[in-house]
Amino acid sequence: MHRTNAVTFDRAAAEAWLRAPSDQFEGLTRAESLGVDDEVFGRGQEGFLSTVEDVLAEWPDGLYRRPDVTDVLLWRIPDGDILDQGALITVDLANKVRLATLHQDLKDFADRDQHGIPAMLSALDHIAYQASLLLDTYQAANPDYRAGTQVLR
Repeated sequence: MHRTNAVTFDRAAAEAWLRAPSDQFEGLTRAESLGVDDEVFGRGQEGFLSTVEDVLAEWPDGLYRRPDVTDVLLWRIPDGDILDQGALITVDLANKVRLATLHQDLKDFADRDQHGIPAMLSALDHIAYQASLLLDTYQAANPDYRAGTQVLR
């Protein structure tokens, strides 16, 4: 049986999208307008996963999903009083099923020494991989599920 990834990630296309001029703020890149700054954005910095969540909501170029995948969301999970310590990744399907990963620790999204755009690219890559793995598991458990193979943005 031939399967295509539920979500694919083209790192170069996503990087070009992040580095392009902002659609909303003159003089800023998209990355900067979304809070992805080389000095203050990275794992361990306040607001890391909320910024990843914001960029994911924009569905940047380079992040592609099959037609049966209607949405991919990040649900941040607090650890005590700190919100950005981990998250669940959910995949919504056209058949109204929502799939969820197990807890994804903060360290799964980017290496500690990554900052700025490289940290964001790492996080998006992780999300795409986990979403595809989740749907592969669902398809294996539900062989009657028919997924589309055409990739949409």
